[in-house]
Amino acid sequence: MLLPLLTAAPLLLSPIAISQEDPAPAVLEENVVVASGAELKLSDVPPAKKGPWKLQDAIGAPDWFQVKGQFRARFEHLSERFKKIGGVLRDGPGQIVVLRTLLAMTLKDEYLSLTTELEDSRAYGYPSDEILSTGQINAVELLQAYVRADFSDVFTGGDTTRVKMGRQTMDMGSRRFVARNRYRNTINSFLGVNARWEDTTGSAVEAFFTSPTIRLPGTGDQEALRNNEIKFDKELADNSFWGLFGSHEEVVDNVNAELYYYGLDRGDVFNLAVADRKLHTFGSRWYRPTVAGEPFWEIEYAYQFGESRSTKSASDTTDLDHSAYMLHVSGGYAFDNASNLRVEGLFDIATGDDDPDDGNNNRFDTLFGVPRFEFGPTGIFRGATRANIISPGVRLTGDIAEGWQVRLTQRPYYLESKTDAWTTANLRDTDGLSGRHFADITELRVRHPLLNGGARFEFGGAYLAAKEFAKNQGDGRDSIYTYVQIIFNF
Repeated sequence: MLLPLLTAAPLLLSPIAISQEDPAPAVLEENVVVASGAELKLSDVPPAKKGPWKLQDAIGAPDWFQVKGQFRARFEHLSERFKKIGGVLRDGPGQIVVLRTLLAMTLKDEYLSLTTELEDSRAYGYPSDEILSTGQINAVELLQAYVRADFSDVFTGGDTTRVKMGRQTMDMGSRRFVARNRYRNTINSFLGVNARWEDTTGSAVEAFFTSPTIRLPGTGDQEALRNNEIKFDKELADNSFWGLFGSHEEVVDNVNAELYYYGLDRGDVFNLAVADRKLHTFGSRWYRPTVAGEPFWEIEYAYQFGESRSTKSASDTTDLDHSAYMLHVSGGYAFDNASNLRVEGLFDIATGDDDPDDGNNNRFDTLFGVPRFEFGPTGIFRGATRANIISPGVRLTGDIAEGWQVRLTQRPYYLESKTDAWTTANLRDTDGLSGRHFADITELRVRHPLLNGGARFEFGGAYLAAKEFAKNQGDGRDSIYTYVQIIFNF
């Protein structure tokens, strides 16, 4: 069977690294403020003195053929399930074991390359009443299959241009709107064309027009999900996602800037119900990258308008005028010492719906971005996302011993609009009488590289302290989330 081959092979082989978008080595830390042109990779294991074992070298593959992969196993446990799913708050703890295997291969010459990447994401060990989703399961899928062309000196001397056509994953800027998922067990992909141009002065422009890949079987087919059934993903032409992204380094001293536009036109497909949306998102990000011995900061603002529906129900045919915004502000200092200590203050606001009866929708939509690096673990936890929140916070990151990195984050969370929902818990008081403060979340994450940097052991968790809104609308119980995972790169 394919599953034993996919999931057992990495355990029989020593590990290596896989890329985030294209197969390439990876070293970047996910919560460090980085330049938009940097390739953000799946594995952010620090470089080792001795390189890890690589399948590429073991099979003696020629330079024109590259092969890399990754296997990850994670156990998650939640002491109290605090979300309303299908209109029901489920009693008791939740838990799940998720496995993900990736295998990427590239054939290339001087100007052209062909890349394919397989994904096998599965789940086991969950309660019998758990509602599974395609965020956890996508068995044996073609995640990427694209042709890439690379050119140089197209417009100016020394510039580079790359064009990718086919099914692909994408990372852009801060990853708040377009991202390849790292923590979540399945990964977003898109079918279409993506072109990026860069020059030697630090300027870059990226444009894309795609159709989002629909992961199958959908949440409505629980039996298929529980059986980790193989059903190939699809795209529909009338669901589209497009955008234009520009960046420039050193706009002023040590400050980089980004400007972007994203368009989304999406509706229900197959047995996947979504809230229909026709959205336009304009934004800008200004930041000073993280450098040891210096302060760093980041400001990002995005405004969103268009039409959207307030529910996923097929009977909901009312298009609402959409107007929303988000703002992220953070700043801190990276100490130049053995502990690599970083101290950071955080603030995020994303609007919620002001009035459920005014014919407008003001809830911000994060598109295809990820909340993990900002708001804590997702998985079966996912305490908050960029919709109807106000959240200050503080974060400490550093090494407590050689190779042992620890990150501690403390954030209170409030509803931006008291009449809108705590979206990740599906709790709402349309009268706005249940308060604004829904939770305080404390997160701990510990990482340690293994096998000369070819693997990483990680554990951590989050404590969700239920506050006024959660007590009035939910069961009001605090919840403790814990996880342990290991990643092998081969």
